[in-house]
Amino acid sequence: MFNTKWTSDLVVGIEDIDQCHKYVVEKINEAYDRFMTGPPPEGYIFDEILVYMAQCFDYEQMLMMDTCYPDFLAHRDEHEIFRQRMIDIRSPRNASSSLSIDQLVILDHWVSHHIRECDAKLGAFVGDLSEPQGRSKIA
Repeated sequence: MFNTKWTSDLVVGIEDIDQCHKYVVEKINEAYDRFMTGPPPEGYIFDEILVYMAQCFDYEQMLMMDTCYPDFLAHRDEHEIFRQRMIDIRSPRNASSSLSIDQLVILDHWVSHHIRECDAKLGAFVGDLSEPQGRSKIA
């Protein structure tokens, strides 16, 4: 699905990460809305989203190390593969002054998948750590 909306299935339960994700989703939607209403958005909007996402990745990776997250390496590798893909997309030979709909689709799909799959697992892991020992989650 293109043009991801901020819904409860994107909430991972870690406030700082959820705020980051919400901001990225809002920015993607703003760029998409600009495609629908006028000339393509400037390429710098894509770059701003990527810079913000890089900060979010760094925060997630610190959290994963602090909590000894067992899937740290795989999760970090997903971040790095995405970073490299975005560098390739925005390289001088591929970049233009405006954002392309293809770039936005790639970003939207990756964000949606990554949050629902990888970040949701991180959220569940961190949530389990905060559960009092000996207390069942089942009421």
